[in-house]
Amino acid sequence: MEPNAMQVSERRTAGFLPTVWHPDLIISSSTGYKYENHATRLEQLKQATKTLLESTKDATPHVLLSLIDAIHRLGVAYHFEEEIKEALNNLLTSMIPNDLFTVALHFRLLRQNGLSISSEVFNKFLDEDGKFMDNLREDLKGVLSLYEASSLGIPGEDILEEANNFSIRHLKSSLMEKLESNISEQIQLSLEVPLHQRLPWIEARNFINVYQRDKSKSLLLLELAKLDYNIVQSLYLEELKELAKWWKDMNFKEKYPFGRDRLVEGYFYSMGCVPHPQFSKCRKSMAKLTVVATVLDDIYDVYGYLDELEKLTEAISCWDLKAVKDLPEYMRPCYIAIHEHVKEMVEDASERLGMDILPYIKQNWVIYTRGYMEESRWIYSGYIPTFDEYLENGVRTIGAPLATAYAFFGTLDRDTISKHSLEWIQSPDSEFLYLAARIGRLYDDLLTSEDEMERGEVVNAIKCYMVQERVSEEEARDHIKGLISDAWKKLNGLVASKSLPKCLSDVALNTARCWQHMYKMGDWFSVQSEAHKGTIISSFLEPIPMEQKKFPLETPYEMEVGARFQRSVVNLRMVVKAGLSSSKNSKHRLREAI
Repeated sequence: MEPNAMQVSERRTAGFLPTVWHPDLIISSSTGYKYENHATRLEQLKQATKTLLESTKDATPHVLLSLIDAIHRLGVAYHFEEEIKEALNNLLTSMIPNDLFTVALHFRLLRQNGLSISSEVFNKFLDEDGKFMDNLREDLKGVLSLYEASSLGIPGEDILEEANNFSIRHLKSSLMEKLESNISEQIQLSLEVPLHQRLPWIEARNFINVYQRDKSKSLLLLELAKLDYNIVQSLYLEELKELAKWWKDMNFKEKYPFGRDRLVEGYFYSMGCVPHPQFSKCRKSMAKLTVVATVLDDIYDVYGYLDELEKLTEAISCWDLKAVKDLPEYMRPCYIAIHEHVKEMVEDASERLGMDILPYIKQNWVIYTRGYMEESRWIYSGYIPTFDEYLENGVRTIGAPLATAYAFFGTLDRDTISKHSLEWIQSPDSEFLYLAARIGRLYDDLLTSEDEMERGEVVNAIKCYMVQERVSEEEARDHIKGLISDAWKKLNGLVASKSLPKCLSDVALNTARCWQHMYKMGDWFSVQSEAHKGTIISSFLEPIPMEQKKFPLETPYEMEVGARFQRSVVNLRMVVKAGLSSSKNSKHRLREAI
């Protein structure tokens, strides 16, 4: 027997706390921003924004790029994808100013929107030694723009690696000086997580708060962003309420008292991966997967005996509901729940896509649970795998490949499904699946390893690397951070290759972003910190207050666009109308309930 082998005499428990999000709390919640009540105003604002984009085509590149960047960061770019692509395509043949801010912003927006641009555009900022010129540090906004651009680098782009190092060094140094609060906040947030790696839904709300303090803001964009956020939030809440009723009927809280009851956290993950409003069924399927898989994780990691886990793994491999009779009583509800929600998804895909997706979903479930089984054998035997062994298995047990398969069939339509599109899902070693999962696994282990080891889960990336390479924990963590950075570059390269439909590229990027966001505050599915609660409240339960002041729809006016827009004056038609303020009392009651 290995020195670390587990001695089993009675069931283990991880001591997970009950959820703070009781289903009844979710079911009784409302935000007052259903689409049908605000559709007219939303469509007017969208049309006015299209007019704004059209009228800005002939402005300087700096003005147009800043406008497009604001639209992206405010979370409303999905309404104007064609208009933005057309505007950026026109800039491909335009003379871009040589200032660092504009060149870097142009580079980032083109790559962000799937357009090709070489990193050689930054050569003009290098000195004779191939380093970024030292006097650039005086242009703080330019250095910040360069830093954000560097996060879209792909393997082999040494100049962007140099840009990253240069900008980080000078941005950190700038924080030692007295800066305007707005720019200081942006630098601190960017050094923590660059724009490209932030979850769009979270960034939208954060940037709305920043943007409304900007003297050069467009009141049109600000109202559109707030109203759109509140309407989409209302849709998310309705989906969550439907899931809360389903979860309450499942009664897993009573059936699995040792497991984590994390419906709301599971829905947040599905929303983060597939945020666009039209993919409601997909989000709900992914949420059911995530919440059931979380309990399944606890069965494998904490509660189940090895012989029981072997039976469960075999039952999922044969994919026959009759196999439930061979399982221990406590495993049966979970096994049945897997089959029932997969059946729903398969029936929907058959009607919507005209194809049988069961073989693909089953294959990914089998890979997923066999990965869990392998980890359980390691735990019971005390075996510490090599780092490569662990990572190869860990990218499967993180659940990202399985969830991505759900997202694939939930976001595509008949016209997009093709033999080429299905190639990646048929291979468990698909680079598309692997990269997002690798980022998720490494983020998870980097930020939750201490808690997991306290629960007796001694197998994680940091531990395996420390044992294999005989290095300190700090050295192991630095190595993991380097691997995460490399994986992001490879994922950027895969997205830039356009080998997959855009909706799938978005899923891959958002999956990686979601893991990063969920675990930067600790173990998302285990610890329910105040930061976690705040994220849930702002994401699903608390709308953004809308201004009461009304502006006539037909009133034209000029907006001074300040230093950021090179003091250009853009003639606009503004559209601003009051929305509904959320009730302060209801917010207070909600916070007290939690």
